[in-house]
Amino acid sequence: MTTTVEEQRRNIYIGIGLIFALVLATYFVYQIRAIVLVFLLTLLFSIIISGPVDYLQRKGVGRALGTLIVFGGLALVLVVAGYSMGSVVESQVQGLVESAPTFLSEAQDRIGELQSALGLESGLLPDPQQLFDSARNLISGGTFSTFVSVGASVANIFSFLVVILIATIFTVAWPAPLVNGFVVLWPAGRRERVREILGELYKTVQRWFLGQLTSMAMIGLLFTVALFLIGIPFALLLGILSGLLAFIPFVGPFISIIPPILLALAQDPILALWVLLAYAVVQFIEGNVIQPVVMSRAVSLHPTVIVFTLLIMGTLFGFVGLLLAIPLIAALQVLVRELWIERMDSLGTDPDPPKEEAKDASPETPKQRVGRLRRAAEALFRRS
Repeated sequence: MTTTVEEQRRNIYIGIGLIFALVLATYFVYQIRAIVLVFLLTLLFSIIISGPVDYLQRKGVGRALGTLIVFGGLALVLVVAGYSMGSVVESQVQGLVESAPTFLSEAQDRIGELQSALGLESGLLPDPQQLFDSARNLISGGTFSTFVSVGASVANIFSFLVVILIATIFTVAWPAPLVNGFVVLWPAGRRERVREILGELYKTVQRWFLGQLTSMAMIGLLFTVALFLIGIPFALLLGILSGLLAFIPFVGPFISIIPPILLALAQDPILALWVLLAYAVVQFIEGNVIQPVVMSRAVSLHPTVIVFTLLIMGTLFGFVGLLLAIPLIAALQVLVRELWIERMDSLGTDPDPPKEEAKDASPETPKQRVGRLRRAAEALFRRS
């Protein structure tokens, strides 16, 4: 009996110690968040770039040469894309910036008309002219200090980007010393297991990135076509923006829909309804066709976990933290599964395990869902 009480008391002390250590670790990470952010970005980019380098290495190309080939190919793609689409995107950006006050004013007038028709109070949106006047007064009130602050921020960001680029090149070209140096920190009998877990983390992040990249490209293409057919100006720019923002779950798609709705309201409120309908259709296709196919072998995370991960990473690291949230939580999911859940399962048998869902209520596989949608489309065409 005494032993049981002592064990319970020891477990309580251990739990309190772990919570205290977690709080201290969070505070420490927050204090050096810039360094942690550079490290996480370097790690993420290294894993992403290592995919094609690994392929070239299997074909007999040296890893250092493969790294140069991959970085050179990426630079070539960016240059070609810049020459082919840069002028169009630049003109649309300039047109959008120049027309923004007019579009905002017209959108505010349309909203005011709708509010009057519905008997609601006006003033949902602030006056665009007041916003521009406030911004102008803020800049004129501290031109020199603003210039110095912006210059320092740009220089700081540029130095971080240089560090990330150099560190990524060396990490991808010569990863073995880093991996072996980390593995030897563990007992000799567990080093093989550590290598297996590192390999699983590596594959998980790569699968996530490939799936996410495909999903972003499809969303950007579909949204561009939809806005062009509806008649919304700057459709290409808004489509590219929606594809890029799709990288951030939940938050990104919501932000991407705001500019086209404002542009639609500036022309005709009916167009705003068409934009919302197009947004719903694209999200339906993305959630029921694209995601199941391209992310079936990637990660599967509960929406609640994603929301709180975005909140924590956004609080600690700002906007860049939102970009790192999903790959980080995917890696943590692998660690929890490999290091904790399997160990807990090996300690005994659950006397009351969760009941398995009925077969007819089990979630569809990607092939089953795509097949069901294809059969529905074929039946619709036969009826027509």
